[in-house]
Amino acid sequence: MWQGIIILGILSFLWILYRNKRYKKKYTDPFREMIVNLFFVYLVSVVFLTMQPFQWNLPFGIWGGKTIYHFDFNLFYELKNMSNPKLQLLYSVGNIALFVPFGFFIPLLFQHCQRLWVILLLGFLASLTIELIQTFFTMTRRGTLDDLVFNTSGAVIGYSLYMIIKIVVKKMPVSIYIAKH
Repeated sequence: MWQGIIILGILSFLWILYRNKRYKKKYTDPFREMIVNLFFVYLVSVVFLTMQPFQWNLPFGIWGGKTIYHFDFNLFYELKNMSNPKLQLLYSVGNIALFVPFGFFIPLLFQHCQRLWVILLLGFLASLTIELIQTFFTMTRRGTLDDLVFNTSGAVIGYSLYMIIKIVVKKMPVSIYIAKH
């Protein structure tokens, strides 16, 4: 737990330094700046949620010792074998909800990422990165194919929400855009 708080503190300090330096160099839109900072908080939260407890391991037996890797390639095996239906719901909906902001923020902040296939690819790659880190670098977590499917689905749902809001805002007389369209 303490390692997570220390990492969070260091990341936040570096982020504040970076944003202050960037803000002083040129004018930035305050609304866009707020969205960028919310996205940072979201990303740090995802790291915190997916990597705790913070017990790290060097991969491939570096510094001696045996390393056992756990990646569940059986789609929905873990979900099917949970005895509690509430836990099944929390597991699946929680993994989907974890990536909804990702699918929403990415096209909002980056003009070149406003296509479904880009969000699908980025959501999958971000989830794959988390699963591989859990598999190779943590001693208490393991990657699952279920998480890849649920997280990628969450990114697509977030993108769908972005598109719905974009259409509604375009129909309004005065519209606010963050990324140029």
